[in-house]
Amino acid sequence: MSGAGATPSLAGRTILVTGASGFLGSALMDELHAHGASLHAIARPTTRREHLAHLPLRWHEADLEDPPALSEAFARAGLEARSEGRRFDAVHAAALIRYRPEDSERSRRVNVQGTRHVLEAAVAHGVRRLCHVSSVVACGFAPDGRTELTEEVAFNGARLRSGYVTTKRHAEVLALALSVPPEVVSCLPGAVFGPSPSGSNTTRFLQHIERGTLGPFAPPGSLSVVGVADVARGIRLALERGRHGRRYLLCESNLTLRELQTRAARALGVRPPRASVPPWLWRGVVGAASLVSRVRPLEEATPEALRLLGTHFRFSAARAREELGWRPRPFDEVLAETVAWMGSSRAEDGRGAGEL
Repeated sequence: MSGAGATPSLAGRTILVTGASGFLGSALMDELHAHGASLHAIARPTTRREHLAHLPLRWHEADLEDPPALSEAFARAGLEARSEGRRFDAVHAAALIRYRPEDSERSRRVNVQGTRHVLEAAVAHGVRRLCHVSSVVACGFAPDGRTELTEEVAFNGARLRSGYVTTKRHAEVLALALSVPPEVVSCLPGAVFGPSPSGSNTTRFLQHIERGTLGPFAPPGSLSVVGVADVARGIRLALERGRHGRRYLLCESNLTLRELQTRAARALGVRPPRASVPPWLWRGVVGAASLVSRVRPLEEATPEALRLLGTHFRFSAARAREELGWRPRPFDEVLAETVAWMGSSRAEDGRGAGEL
């Protein structure tokens, strides 16, 4: 935060955000507002927005698959910025996260073509800087399960046969290849945890641990983890001081899934996993899921999702720390805060566990 009496770091900027109503987007809107930005947000007509009612922001209705509507949203936000003498920036945080084979084409349209449409609108309507929010998976994975990868690693993620990984990679390549204004920076968060009024995959993961539905054994993979408020801060810092064309990994810790499930189980007061499934046996689990999915489509434990849970996603955020001055909170603090929020949310609305 800016010191008492200091000018907020984003004063004088209008920022248009896609994905503003989502888990990360909501935290980002709070962060940008706290630092003086004038806020505009893009959402579909059916998107819930009440959790952002406390913020002074202007909504624009558009879909990533609707270029004219997107262009109109950028045009209106840019016109208002210029009329007020403000700089016009944007954050592209909207994406589709799905792991079912039947969602692969829609993932391509939303994540890749949608990014192309956002870039075209940003170029056409005078955006000065655009932060593209990607994912650590766009860097690839650590085959040895130990190395912490950096932004400069050669991409090997195609080997995972994951539509999500492939589309996130292609979208980021499109953004960073832009050769005309705006300037582009890319932020690549790990698995994001934190209070989530709009819902999140990581909250559902914690709910499964709380219920005991993950079973007594952990998958053999690893995750880079980070708090949602820290990712929002990293994006804000990238808008302020990131270098054009640079990627910034945003992760606080690298944990095996057994380590992550053990820490989460202790915070939730339930039994931790007994051990990790050996990689050779996990490959059998993925194969069995592939056979089942041919007969009955799976919703969560899809072959793609299981394959990713057996993969080591381990990364270093040294560049963000050094170039942006990014200092994330210790993950155990984030985990404790998330678990406390889950309990208080249930107490407030009277719903049972897992119905957040």
